[in-house]
Amino acid sequence: MCGIFGIVLPKGEKPDESLVQKATDMLWHRGPDSGGYFFENNLALGNRRLAILDLSDQGQQPMSYQELTMTYNGELYNYLELKKELLQLGHIFKTDTDTEVVLAAYQEWGKDCVLRFNGMWAFAIYDKKKQTLFCSRDRFGIKPFYYIWQNNTLTFASEIKAFQPLPFWRPILNPEIAGDYLIKGLQNHTNQTLYKNVIQLSAGHHLIFDLKKHQFSVEEYYSVNQFKEDKPDTFEKSALKFKEILEDAVQVHSRSDVKVGSALSGGLDSSSIVALQYKILGDKKENLEVVSYASEIPKYDESPFVESLVEKYPVRVHKVSSTFQDTFSKIDKVIQAHDEPLLSASLIASYDVFETAKKQGLKVMLDGQGADEILAGYGTYYIPFLKSIGLGKPFLLIQEILGLLGKHKIRTSKKLSFFKKAPDLGQYLNLPTSKLPKIGKGFQNYSNYMIQKGILPALLLFEDRNSMAHSVESRVPFLDHRLVNFSMNLPATYKIKKGIRKIILRKAMAKLLPEKILKRYDKMGFSTPQEQWMDEHPEIFLNAIQKSVNQYPAIFDKSLISFAERAFSSHQMYHYAFLWRVMTFGRWMELYRLEK
Repeated sequence: MCGIFGIVLPKGEKPDESLVQKATDMLWHRGPDSGGYFFENNLALGNRRLAILDLSDQGQQPMSYQELTMTYNGELYNYLELKKELLQLGHIFKTDTDTEVVLAAYQEWGKDCVLRFNGMWAFAIYDKKKQTLFCSRDRFGIKPFYYIWQNNTLTFASEIKAFQPLPFWRPILNPEIAGDYLIKGLQNHTNQTLYKNVIQLSAGHHLIFDLKKHQFSVEEYYSVNQFKEDKPDTFEKSALKFKEILEDAVQVHSRSDVKVGSALSGGLDSSSIVALQYKILGDKKENLEVVSYASEIPKYDESPFVESLVEKYPVRVHKVSSTFQDTFSKIDKVIQAHDEPLLSASLIASYDVFETAKKQGLKVMLDGQGADEILAGYGTYYIPFLKSIGLGKPFLLIQEILGLLGKHKIRTSKKLSFFKKAPDLGQYLNLPTSKLPKIGKGFQNYSNYMIQKGILPALLLFEDRNSMAHSVESRVPFLDHRLVNFSMNLPATYKIKKGIRKIILRKAMAKLLPEKILKRYDKMGFSTPQEQWMDEHPEIFLNAIQKSVNQYPAIFDKSLISFAERAFSSHQMYHYAFLWRVMTFGRWMELYRLEK
């Protein structure tokens, strides 16, 4: 896991070596173990390395392999299997890294090599013979790749902050994306960013730069809909197959030459990963360490669920907790780690989890991101699910509606909340919103949307920034593409039944998880009492919101102040998420000195 940087200047120009070094060093936290640079003609590549496989100096990047040179951020979990195949094809390896395997695979199979990869990545390969720069981002966008095409120059990096040393860099606000964030709470849902002219290479896409013609093209190589797989003919067989794939995913995601731990929230997803890790480790299972977030407020505290898992699997638990003062004091620090405003306080809790992981020497952490998106884990899946049943199956439809409304399935305060019309928040802002992509009808289309354009891209952004801020590599086994492809071809009724979500995962893990977790139906995950904190400290948030409105009148309408005052005085907590976004947006604008 690393930080990458690269620049291609117009023909005849040579990169400034000190500028490339400064830009690459902005990513020091992503790879504190070593750094390296490659220069040739108008091209430069930089890398900060976090050593996970082959800790020797042989893993230094940028790495060359015959006429190829690469800067790479990622992990190839099936590198051993691919290496064996490449050895049989005559390739020779000098290191034990997956980096060299990626290079050899590209030399052997060209751009189609990525279809053989099981992993997460963002890389750029310079092919001296073909005079091309081949850039690729993994199927689901687990690893970031940002680029700027300006002044006939292509610049790319793992994080936007790496562009700051560039002489032409100006942080200019992208108003439509800002409107999406503030009004709709959307983040990382498009290849556009909050910074005008900064684009991200979309998940499952390549960027290929022709150095002879000095132009580039972007192409898609993977889509969730693209791969159809044969599925077992019964729910029980499907659950067994799901467990088999998940267990292998956890096993290959645990390959490492450094200490591997896990983030444990006490929910179904992270508990499943820890249970499988414990099983896979065998004689070394007592060495497994996890980090868990414990809230000081019982309503938000997931400790009882964590404890029920630890009773069954006696792993070593490092607990993290924070007060309002702790959390509020870290807002600026976490914004600077993300280069963007913070969608909620839970991002700070996640930041604390990875900070603790680093202190405990856990350089690699497994996490449960992705399960909710591929297995219908959110309440928002209910409407497309019920529509997929339709009036043609009235008994099944009635059964599912009754199950949905059952008091043991959904917290009373959440019942039918997804039917409520969202308030018109745009009146308090002077910003447009971009036209959102059409979701399409049906359960399958909604699932595809959630993975590609909905909540998952935002969660992966948060996961990457929080982990890499502490030089920790986070891995997400539920996004093993084999598991995603299998899950996306399953019937909706294998994911939701009688109001219970993720039933196939519950069935698959029935013999491995405590009943307390198997029958847990709420959704939290490192949850903080954000609304309660805001309700108890309205003056602090009102002051911050007033400052944002007064500093940026081109963005915020003055009426927003009176709206916030009414919301806090009347304890309208359903508006607090919007007001939190306003506050952190203003802080981000000020910290990064963005131009409107």
